Amino acid sequence: MRYKEYNTNKVLEKCIRLFWAKGFKGCSINEIVEETGVNRFSLYHEFQDKNGLLYASLKLYKERYSDPNTLLLKEDGSTSQILTNFLLSFLNDKDEFQGCYLIHIGTELADEIPQINKLVKTYLHDIETELIRVLKQDLNTKSHAHIYARQLVGLFCTTMSFCLILNDEEKANHIEKSINVILSKKFSHATSS
Repeated sequence: MRYKEYNTNKVLEKCIRLFWAKGFKGCSINEIVEETGVNRFSLYHEFQDKNGLLYASLKLYKERYSDPNTLLLKEDGSTSQILTNFLLSFLNDKDEFQGCYLIHIGTELADEIPQINKLVKTYLHDIETELIRVLKQDLNTKSHAHIYARQLVGLFCTTMSFCLILNDEEKANHIEKSINVILSKKFSHATSS
């Protein structure tokens, strides 16, 4: 048996960068081979095909980048500050990746690939569940936590692409104002039913 001469996670990190920069459909297997330095046979042996690389890269991204950001929703502080910190964590200029890779790939492929659609929906549902938990701890948002959470998920999705064109101060400003608008809404019984 031949020893594997590459680090799987390093290969996947390079695929994340490549798919993020060019889009999944914009990358050929030859570009992946060139970028990763791993031959086609080895890539196919490990990941079966280009889609296998995509799913493995999405899993790695979630574990390494998204899940730690989601832990910010468990921190102490005002609801508004917790939500702001969570959203800004995906847009930190110090990070290698700006925005959310899962949302980026979902935007490109969710309409065409049912598994990606399901993966993104599950991801957003998990975020919504965490948002509801945060909102239910705040007396001002407790009674309409589900409605606020749904709107915050929408803000999350748009922020992951729109805010990339803003500088750090503009990002923070946009996110804080948007959260305050969402949380300041008063819902009637007709809206919540």
